[in-house]
Amino acid sequence: TVRKFDPAKPVGDDSLHRILEAGTWAPYAPYFPQGWRFCALKGKQRDEAVGIITKSKTILKYLRSEYETAPWAAEHESQEEHEWKEFAHEFAATLGNAPVVIVGVVPYSDHLSVRGHNFGSAWAAVQNMMIQAQAEGLNSGVVTFHSPSIEHQLIEFLGLHPDEWNVAFVLNVGYGVDVPAPKPRKKDLYEIRG
Repeated sequence: TVRKFDPAKPVGDDSLHRILEAGTWAPYAPYFPQGWRFCALKGKQRDEAVGIITKSKTILKYLRSEYETAPWAAEHESQEEHEWKEFAHEFAATLGNAPVVIVGVVPYSDHLSVRGHNFGSAWAAVQNMMIQAQAEGLNSGVVTFHSPSIEHQLIEFLGLHPDEWNVAFVLNVGYGVDVPAPKPRKKDLYEIRG
């Protein structure tokens, strides 16, 4: 997951088409077969969408969980804490300056199980996109937020009706400036029985 991108290096349309198409080959929810929609935003469209998304304060909350193991200073702010704050506030204002933002939406449903299937299919699709981005030599990172009013604004910005759609994910795509090393996997995350 990359959170800092080079805004001066654009993503080619050929790569972007392959990334978006990879998403369409994911398994889909039985209630709305291939019901998701993916919208890649660049340039001014990207900037306007990011302006809407970054009104949500929950972005900082989710980012902080990535840094919960950092040593915080008791009396004085440590250099690491200072760097975290600068990074977090920059990301929360710019979404890491990724040149492309892909918004994935799914049909709205009052039924919890249907909504779960719809979101599950969208998350399968976004993983396909992330894998294809990596194959294209690009980096990516999913952004989530929880704010119904901002979600409605973003859906309306896309030209859709807020009562008919939910935002499932926002995916940053571009060339990473700071690509973190993968964290070691915990033990006992899987098993084979039989």
